[in-house]
Amino acid sequence: MRKTITGQVFLIICCIFYLIWWYRGYRLGVIVKRAGGVNGILLMITTAFGIAGVTFSLQGLSMTGTPKINPPVIAVGGIIFYIAALLVTKVLFHRIVTSELFLIVGWTMLEITVVNRLNAAVLLSDGNFILMGVIIAAACIISLILYAAYYQMEEMKAFYAAMIPLITEAAAMAILVGIVFPGGTK
Repeated sequence: MRKTITGQVFLIICCIFYLIWWYRGYRLGVIVKRAGGVNGILLMITTAFGIAGVTFSLQGLSMTGTPKINPPVIAVGGIIFYIAALLVTKVLFHRIVTSELFLIVGWTMLEITVVNRLNAAVLLSDGNFILMGVIIAAACIISLILYAAYYQMEEMKAFYAAMIPLITEAAAMAILVGIVFPGGTK
């Protein structure tokens, strides 16, 4: 369980560095290299914490009990969800497809996998499993709405709106960490 919680903390740190990178690289009226100098270092730190977070989150728990959601259903559901979200945002909202859509859907599937494993290992109660499902869904919906609306917003509003998904996703993981650590719930 400690590896999983460490992975979640690493992902929270990843979100923090991503926010800093976004703020420094996309502020209106400021021209900087988004991948060079300090911003390049911030982007590398963000990437390192992201990769470590995903790795630790998935390595931390084995499926010891019966999961609420069959793991292949999460994987196939994630692929279908990504394709559907891509088509809806591109066709209905004329949104340019960017890596953020992949990150939103990937994060959602990762978190569903984590809470599913924690619940199967009896480290997350059924009530908290449902609570986390609602929180993850809310963070995903908020992220998708802001993703779809981004290019239709006034620049300053878009700049700040793009930060909200990082905040909601970090908050969701912080809630999970608070529920499970130390010792978990049964």
